[in-house]
Amino acid sequence: MASRLPVENTTTVQSTSYQTATITITPTPVAEPTTSSASASEIHSNAPVQAAEHPAPPPPKKHAASPAEHKSQPRPHHGPKSPPSSHHSKPPTTGSKQWAMTYSPYTSSGGCKPPSEVSSDVATIAAKGFSSIRLYSTDCSSLSAGASAARSHHLNIVLGVYISGSGISVARPQIHDIVSWAAGDWEGVEMIVIGNEAVFNQFCSAAELASFISEAKTAFASAGYTGPVTTTETVASLTENADTLCPVMDIAVANVHPFFNPTVSAESAGTFVASQLELLRKVCPGKEDVLNLETGWPSRGSNNGLAVPGTWEQEVAIKGIREHAGGKSAFFSWVDDAWKEDGEWGVERWFGCGQLFGE
Repeated sequence: MASRLPVENTTTVQSTSYQTATITITPTPVAEPTTSSASASEIHSNAPVQAAEHPAPPPPKKHAASPAEHKSQPRPHHGPKSPPSSHHSKPPTTGSKQWAMTYSPYTSSGGCKPPSEVSSDVATIAAKGFSSIRLYSTDCSSLSAGASAARSHHLNIVLGVYISGSGISVARPQIHDIVSWAAGDWEGVEMIVIGNEAVFNQFCSAAELASFISEAKTAFASAGYTGPVTTTETVASLTENADTLCPVMDIAVANVHPFFNPTVSAESAGTFVASQLELLRKVCPGKEDVLNLETGWPSRGSNNGLAVPGTWEQEVAIKGIREHAGGKSAFFSWVDDAWKEDGEWGVERWFGCGQLFGE
């Protein structure tokens, strides 16, 4: 997640430099994504019981969602023993008010949680009534403990390939991680998300990201995966790069954080998120569905105009988002992320909202 101003429900959007810009949304032709002949063949590992390697903290407005870089070491396969399957889940429907919870397997200091704790967290998320869990990367036993536990508790899985400030070359081995973990059995994998606000954070260009998505699609398809592959940006960033990114996105998704718009109060967070999803349909027209892959409200920090952080405000905002867009939203985040920098308005650490969902 990064601090930013989400777009309003018009063609006037807030740019990443916090200046208002008027953008004419040109409908993007629906076309089959082009694919690259490249594949991810590098062997890659993340040792779950060792401290993760961390990049230097990014600037407040470009704070990353995952703290860990990835070490290139051999790793054992963690694929299930069941016969290979190409099954994947369908996108969620609006009938539910509680689709997904985001999850990062990090301790308060930024190290890796023990696999047993990751499995326990996932079990609790399932018990609270979520149908899906979103994972950002493959490090810290996200796959061997997190994704595998999700399967055992009948949670659908939104897998992630995280792109950091080190760029796509460092992210590429995560494709191999996912393919190795699945071992041909894609049961329960709802979608795979390549990058999290990577263009917004200037970790890569839109063209570079589009090419990487196509490369990833080729690798996953070769391994038997038939589900959606996409990327997620802020609505403003996606709007600015729609011609490049929408054609390679199998499903239209974005991260919609109402707090970062100073005209949105906690009481109006839900209707704001719903309006952004409708705008997203116009940004990437012709897609089967639209989803919000990251949304929430901070419990601590400084005011951003009408957006006031606080425990009461967080409860009100989450309730509103559940009511108006819960069936299409991944709530951020399971617990507070103490390993992060405070960021602008001092809120980046304080989005933990798992306690607001009952078992």
